[in-house]
Amino acid sequence: MKTSEWLIRASFAIAGLIHLLPLAGLLGRSALERAYGISLGAGQDLVILMQHRALLFGLIAGACLMAVTNPGWRLPVGIAALISMLGFVLIAAMQAHNAAIARIMWIDVGAAAMLTLGLSIQLLSNK
Repeated sequence: MKTSEWLIRASFAIAGLIHLLPLAGLLGRSALERAYGISLGAGQDLVILMQHRALLFGLIAGACLMAVTNPGWRLPVGIAALISMLGFVLIAAMQAHNAAIARIMWIDVGAAAMLTLGLSIQLLSNK
């Protein structure tokens, strides 16, 4: 396997693994509160929304992991994952946030940079 293919695969694998982490939120309130360093309050409504968010991250994770070995998936999946990560970075950067959110934001910055590199190599190798 060429170095360029290895870098592409690694970038999608890393993005997939990072998007897998929020799936722990499906386990419930305490997992969500630990992950994000927040209190979800007394009601269940915010927990439901956050669990749905975790499920959607699982879909992105699965798509990224499928793109590791399926080059045809890489462009649409890469764009979706970049929108997810950079959208979060932009939203968080424009508002006050806690240390847990800052940590997630910087992880997304690094993962987005790595995925941008992998996606760029993929696009250049298709020319």
